[in-house]
Parts: sequence; C-alpha cells; structure tokens
Amino acid sequence: MTNKIKFLPFILLCVAVKAQVGINTTSPKSTLDVNGTLTLRNELRVGGTKTVAGNPGTNNQILVSQGDNVTPQWKDSKLGFFEVDEFRITYSDAKINETGINFSNTTVNPVYETSQINDPFAGSSTAPLKPAWSEITFSTPSQFKVYNPVNKVDFVFQTGVEMSDSNASADQFVRYACGIFLNDQLKAVRADQINGVVNKGQKNQSIFTLKYVVENLPAVDASLVPITYTVKVGCRRITSSSPGYHLAIGTTTTDGTNVANNFMMKSVLKFDVTEQVKVIY
Repeated sequence: MTNKIKFLPFILLCVAVKAQVGINTTSPKSTLDVNGTLTLRNELRVGGTKTVAGNPGTNNQILVSQGDNVTPQWKDSKLGFFEVDEFRITYSDAKINETGINFSNTTVNPVYETSQINDPFAGSSTAPLKPAWSEITFSTPSQFKVYNPVNKVDFVFQTGVEMSDSNASADQFVRYACGIFLNDQLKAVRADQINGVVNKGQKNQSIFTLKYVVENLPAVDASLVPITYTVKVGCRRITSSSPGYHLAIGTTTTDGTNVANNFMMKSVLKFDVTEQVKVIY
C-alpha cells in the first residue's frame, strides 16, 4: 500500500514500501522519481557516503554517466563550449597521393572552353571542348555529410608539378589546371603554368595550391534524404609553348634524369566542414 501526502497543489509525494519517493507519480521507478521539471538552486554533488559529502565537481566540468548502478563522474570537457549561431568544425579529413598523373607531351594548343561551376568531371558529349578531367586518386574516398544548411567547407589542395628539361635558348612553359569536385560537379578551379629555365639542364619543379571555400551546401535532397558528398580532385593539361615537354602533377615526369621523387612531389588534399551551432553545448 502506498501512502499519499499532499505536498503542494497537483503534486503528490509517494512513499513506497521499498523506500521509493515519487513526486507527481504514484508508481516511482527509483529511489527518487520526479515526474516534472527540476530546479536546482545550488551545487549538485555526486558520490559521497553517510559521513562524507559528494563531489560537486569544478568549474566547466561535465557530469558523465558510468552506466547502471555506477556513480557518475565529473569530467573535464575536451570540446569547447559553443554559443548558438557560432560555427564549429564537424568533420575534418586529409588525404595523400604519391602516384600522381603524367600527361602527354605532344599536344601544344588543344582548344578548351572556359570551365564553369558545376561542370561534370567526366566531360560531356554535348560539350566536346570540355573533356574529362584526369583524377588524382586517394587510397580511400573522401566523403562527408552536413547537418545544417548553414555551413562552410574549406578546401586546400597542394601538389608538386614538374616539366621536362627545356634545354632551349628561349623560355618554355606548360599550362595546366586543377579543380575540386563534389559529387562529380566542379566547385573550384585554378589554372597555372610551370616555366622551363633557359639552358638549365635539369627538369623544372613548382608547387601548385588551390584553396577554396564552398558555402551552404544542402543537407538533404528533395526527398529529405541526407546527402553524402564525395570529393574528387581532377587536373588537365591545357597547352605548352612547343611540343615535346612532359608534364607531371603529383609525381615526376617519365623522361630524363630525376632530381626529385614522388615523396617530394606528392599531392595533399585537406578539408574542414564547419556548421552553424543550433544548440548550446
């Protein structure tokens, strides 16, 4: 039998035979069962004994469950606390490729149209002047999701570039471009050229860097299914001052004597996903 005592209007205090106390419930499920909100006006202590007070924790610690029938513990948070509408990193990834791409040394002036946002990675039969890109592949796919439509994805792609020894009386060059694709659609691109030094007698190297921020990617598709974004990096040779000059991106060229190696020329892709905070952590 449960004794009922009026504590406040509409609040029932129940003392069961197992010494369980229920507030606003006639069937408490634990030593203290509160069916309603709780206002705590001072510290919260956990643990302790009949003679020793429990531990109140220290400033900015969080209370972490240790499982059934185990006293929870105060822990130092390894994550920062964020206010609503601030941005925080929700995902970060970095990839390395030491295989790279070697391009043909025969084409001098292929005709390409200017690249546009959302151009397809594989090119299109309806746009023959926008051929397929050559992919710099990584050991595992680079994929991510966003959960808030207010977001930013910060991409950095860096790679070594090498061209053949010009060994000529005039400066030579090879022009190229690299782009970042999301789900096979172009989102960022930058063109550059590597220059051969007159009578250098060695291959020529340079560093290519593409940095770009994509904002407010959709979190779900039209059917409200979360979108998984796959990141690709593609490059293409554009033109050269004359035929016969090899171009390599992320590796060494296949001709001549190497003065660098694949470790030195490797490609690196790094990106961070940041999203606007909608709850207080």
